[in-house]
Amino acid sequence: MKFEMTKCNRCGSEMLMGVDVCPSCGKEQARAGSSYQPRTLLAVALAVAVLFAFNWMKPAPPHAGQVNSPPSAVLPSR
Repeated sequence: MKFEMTKCNRCGSEMLMGVDVCPSCGKEQARAGSSYQPRTLLAVALAVAVLFAFNWMKPAPPHAGQVNSPPSAVLPSR
């Protein structure tokens, strides 16, 4: 079985990835600010842009004062 290894942020000794405290020096490991990959961020940004675009193109709802009457079925007189 192979484990992923990383180096301590303080002393540089090898340790298992995901460990919060270095087994050699005992110092806590600082985590990176964001663990999201650029592809994930790009996909989320594109999805948000598409949703905003479709919401922007949607027609506005009628105002409360407007009454939509059905078209008249009366034929024009001759």
